[in-house]
Amino acid sequence: MTTNLLGNTERVYIAMSTYCIADIHGCYGEFISLLELIGFDDSLDTIYVLGDAIDRGENSVDCLKFIMQKNSVRFLIGNHEQMMFDYIDKIDMYSWFENGGRETLSQIIALPDAEYAEIMDFLRSCAYHETLDVNGKRYFLSHAGLDTSRSIAHQTNEALVWSRENFYGYQGLEGHTCIFGHTPTFFIHGSYDNYDVWFDPRHNDKICIDSGCVYGGALAAIRLEDQEIFYIKKEDGA
Repeated sequence: MTTNLLGNTERVYIAMSTYCIADIHGCYGEFISLLELIGFDDSLDTIYVLGDAIDRGENSVDCLKFIMQKNSVRFLIGNHEQMMFDYIDKIDMYSWFENGGRETLSQIIALPDAEYAEIMDFLRSCAYHETLDVNGKRYFLSHAGLDTSRSIAHQTNEALVWSRENFYGYQGLEGHTCIFGHTPTFFIHGSYDNYDVWFDPRHNDKICIDSGCVYGGALAAIRLEDQEIFYIKKEDGA
């Protein structure tokens, strides 16, 4: 069953559920609405946020603060967090600004030093990928996918946060279903009107959950126990 973009809110709750969400991009209102839609219980459920909590949207710091406060929310690094690291570390002083980082920087530097340090310490402690078993299925989670020519042990951070067609156009990781974001699904579907979560029809081993919320699409969550999809449409003016 899928809670679709047309407003069908019929759904089944499963105790102790595992969800994945990707590419929040500062859309804090939609993020909280999505958690309410799935009935998120911090004491029972686990949520993996697959990178890019920040940039482009207006409330990046609010998203990070919420994620940090919840022990059951696990955050993986995306390319926008990596660009922020590269800016702060003076490795690349341009890419972050060119990709929506200016608003995030203005929010972060306005924080008290201790709070800024807490956020950065948290982000630098986060992983780039996770593997887990749910109901007998093996999942590989990352922001953008992976290098299909390498084993898990030999993945690079660059591949995990920047992969696109060179990942989702090919067979993925043997024995795993790869859950990823990074590429809005309308690009993969080839239609700007189609923000549905993408299930790889050829290899049946990949699911893209970036439904392009910040671009006017939706914020999506997948529940791994039954692969049900939930959507919250982008709020006008949010």
